[in-house]
Amino acid sequence: MASEHGASTWSCKQVAQWLQEQGFGNYVELLCTQHRLDGPSLLALTEADLRGPPLGLTVLGDIKRLAISLRQLQRQNQSQLEELGLQPGDSLIARLPLGPSVATEWSWDRSERCYNEHDCYGNGTELRLRNGARSEYGSGEQLCHKHSIGRSRQHLAGRLDPEVWKTVISVVYVFLVFGLTSFVMVIVHERVPDMRTYPPLPDIFLDSVPRIPWAFAMAEACGLILCYMLMLILLLHKHRSILLRRLCSLMGTVFLLRCCTMFVTSLSVPGQHLKCSSKTYGDSWEKIQRTLTIWVGFGMTLAGVQTCGDYMFSGHTVVITMLNFFVTE
Repeated sequence: MASEHGASTWSCKQVAQWLQEQGFGNYVELLCTQHRLDGPSLLALTEADLRGPPLGLTVLGDIKRLAISLRQLQRQNQSQLEELGLQPGDSLIARLPLGPSVATEWSWDRSERCYNEHDCYGNGTELRLRNGARSEYGSGEQLCHKHSIGRSRQHLAGRLDPEVWKTVISVVYVFLVFGLTSFVMVIVHERVPDMRTYPPLPDIFLDSVPRIPWAFAMAEACGLILCYMLMLILLLHKHRSILLRRLCSLMGTVFLLRCCTMFVTSLSVPGQHLKCSSKTYGDSWEKIQRTLTIWVGFGMTLAGVQTCGDYMFSGHTVVITMLNFFVTE
């Protein structure tokens, strides 16, 4: 039987024997044969080591039970832990049953300081909190509230790399896609179906609602308002570079898909009020000029641009929906 005292001197064989005694014989091959775990490395093992690579244990019950056994072994070998330069708090996090109002994560720590909103005072086996709650635990060690994980996450969140080069690439990407979209809109304008042959498709809702002449212009005005709001958010936001590149990446990808659908399928003109018919351009230069006009005006009627044929996939709906998501979220 492997002695639990003097674990820092154990060999791989003794570690395997301890695992068998604790009921973890199915992990002997992984821990002792593959990864050559001896006494010192066993004492330094953490729950994060069990969960992550290269061990990667997946059975939660086994992870927790093995973590508890390791914690007990570490408490019984505290002096050896100190000789190895380890503290019990360096290894495993313990969850103490302090009741629903005080249930929280704790770790072993020999320091007299507590880095949280609850002061703790350790004496013998009793832990006293500022709010009067008490917990009994089988050790005379000082217990302190563990907030390092949350603080680390907040610290990392506050130091996200803006990666400006990615933002520049995404901005260039979306403008190139807008240019491609403008060119495809010129192409589909040449293929607008003749209204005499292909009349507007019937719509049970739109055919029953009177047309509002200013509704389309109001939709563009709403889009502009959302755009100005997003610009203000980006100006004041700490992670403006990340938000901008996400917007550009998503918008560019959706408009790229829009190019495909517009090019493949040409729908008939949606209403008699639209005076749209197929247009034949004289040469490539005229197409390029029309493309630049649509590109610079972002295809908006408020900018004096009127397009025909792009009825398959509404660009106005894409922009308004995407801007609304970024502003509200």
